[in-house]
Amino acid sequence: MIITDPKMAKLMDKALAAGNNLFSLDDIQECLRDGRMQGHVEGDTWAITQIHDWPNRKSVNILYVVGSIEESINLQAKIEKWAKEIGANLLTAVGREGWWERRTPGWKKMGILYSKDI
Repeated sequence: MIITDPKMAKLMDKALAAGNNLFSLDDIQECLRDGRMQGHVEGDTWAITQIHDWPNRKSVNILYVVGSIEESINLQAKIEKWAKEIGANLLTAVGREGWWERRTPGWKKMGILYSKDI
């Protein structure tokens, strides 16, 4: 998946900035090309995931989601199905506080992520 939609690129740039610019849009594209990240689409909503093989579990981390909350809920179901198909048994994600009120059943808070520029 190569990012060609200017609207999606702008939304993703905004999400990347909100996430302390850990990745650039070019980084995301490179990771999508080589499989280190995966792209999932539902209508005008786009999610970026990463697969993690931990010693005791396999997880899929939802790194970024841009688009509508309604479509993201449908997209979550697709990601969950895909994650199970690849042998994952855990989904993780970081989101804004407002997302918590719209979450689907089964999510639990595991802590709070803080950041500090140094």
